[in-house]
Amino acid sequence: MKRLTVILLTLMPLLAAAQQAVTAPDAYELPNASGIDHVFIFKDLTNAVIKTNGNIDKLYRMNGADSVLLADSGMDEWMNADNNCGYIVYVGAQRSTFWVLDYSQYRLQFDALAADPDYANRCTQTSLRLTGVIPEMSYCTQFGSKHVISRECDVTYTTLAWDGENWQDSVATEHVTLRENMTVGAPLCNTTFSLSADQIADVLGLERDSIVSDTYQACAVAAHPTTVTTVRGTEEENKRSNEVERPVEATQLKGSAPLDILFTANANTPVAQYYRWKILKGTDLIAQRTDEQHRYVFDDFGEYRVLLWVSNDKCESDSIEIQVSVSTSQLMVPNVFTPNGDGLNDEFRVMYRSIIEFDCWVYNRWGKLVYHWSDPAKGWDGTINGRPAAEGAYYYIIRAKGADAEAGGEYHKVTKNKPQAVGIYQLSGDINLIRGKK
Repeated sequence: MKRLTVILLTLMPLLAAAQQAVTAPDAYELPNASGIDHVFIFKDLTNAVIKTNGNIDKLYRMNGADSVLLADSGMDEWMNADNNCGYIVYVGAQRSTFWVLDYSQYRLQFDALAADPDYANRCTQTSLRLTGVIPEMSYCTQFGSKHVISRECDVTYTTLAWDGENWQDSVATEHVTLRENMTVGAPLCNTTFSLSADQIADVLGLERDSIVSDTYQACAVAAHPTTVTTVRGTEEENKRSNEVERPVEATQLKGSAPLDILFTANANTPVAQYYRWKILKGTDLIAQRTDEQHRYVFDDFGEYRVLLWVSNDKCESDSIEIQVSVSTSQLMVPNVFTPNGDGLNDEFRVMYRSIIEFDCWVYNRWGKLVYHWSDPAKGWDGTINGRPAAEGAYYYIIRAKGADAEAGGEYHKVTKNKPQAVGIYQLSGDINLIRGKK
């Protein structure tokens, strides 16, 4: 028996006009319906109730311009709406249109879910083929304009995520529109795909329909290259270092030459199988490597780009770039040092940056060689054969080359007409040894 519950409202007329003329308390109302006031989706139409906010004057079943009159007087309840049908109701001055759907008539039947291993875009996406029955849910406006209701599903699978140090298993869930053919992101490891649908079942309190694919063999590749720069000296030595921009941290990619850097690809093995490294200075190719891990010493001034690609027989990653910067050279010589054991200026040392060749000779006032060293990080402690040297002036000669030395640059006496080449240092002068007090 058809019944319609009429709810008499005592609100002010202005508030009543703002209320919905039609409601369905036990149904899911589709948001943002187009061309119609309401779309109600019930679990099923058994005992389904449609309510109004006042006495019904007329109730029609939609049929374009020839809509069929169902009732022209108030009823206390109306419970036998038909599935996939539209209605027009007049409540006083209010006119509302609505569509009714029985969700039990649109349940899904899944037979198989399979990932296409030969999909053209398999390196970035996975194509899923769903076989079974996917009934179309739709509604119409009064004059027959059809609107298909999107049914959403969740596709869950395992992939890999980089945590900054290692790859970790990660569960990915993507929300996609339910179709026979769908695409999701390409996993970085072998996995199965689990599909569950749809969002309407959730709001109606029903269990979703679901299916799981067979294991998919991943082919997408990715890498997160890391670097380790060789640190020069201990922490204590670096505090007293005379080298400007000295590499003192393993993460350093800019500074004084030489920069000795270990590169590691960190690809999603075993899916990724091959490695291709290129080291470029500007547009010039400096070196190529094919190992997962390799070391390179940057001893020439300039800006470098280290590019990495990882691949297998089906996919290759986009290039990943690391920038390395080697500083210009610098060499400065003091004119005094005080080897008195107070920890301050106790050695004759130069201050330098990006010096890759170095020699310094120190002579006494009679021209006798008293000390020689070839590591710019070191110096003369003011002793001769283990005994303190006499105070006074000594003469030094320095020859050094920087990372920015011009090709073919030679040591020579600097004159007005023959200046020294860039990055070539031939220096001489006096160094004063003063012991003083601690």
